[in-house]
Amino acid sequence: MKQIVVFSALAVSLLSTAFTSEKSPVLTSNQSKITALTNDFSFVRGHRQGKSITLTWGMVSNAGLVGFDIEKTNEDPNDPYSVWVEAGTVAGSDARSFKINDASVNPGQTHYRITAWYSDSRSSTSEVLTVKIVSK
Repeated sequence: MKQIVVFSALAVSLLSTAFTSEKSPVLTSNQSKITALTNDFSFVRGHRQGKSITLTWGMVSNAGLVGFDIEKTNEDPNDPYSVWVEAGTVAGSDARSFKINDASVNPGQTHYRITAWYSDSRSSTSEVLTVKIVSK
């Protein structure tokens, strides 16, 4: 009986720790890509231009900026199972703002996100921008 009580107390202790502890990712110096926890974008805008969508964005700092990956989805952008496809890439530079034109759009809502990549393997992803196309 004493063994059951000790085992039960140990099991309760382990389970409560597992459900109450916040797990933070452990990063090592040899990892190739580390995602930044801050947003380095000063603004992100999108609008319809003819039969396409033009995205424009600015960065807080361009130090070490390598380039950008632009992705889009027509699904729920908050759903972790939504499929994001590449909408383009833009090289980094000392420019104050950047722009890309997406000509392959369909009627409905298109959601965009932009990931900035830095020379020290950091990245920063913008907030999701939604552009609605009523008709093509």
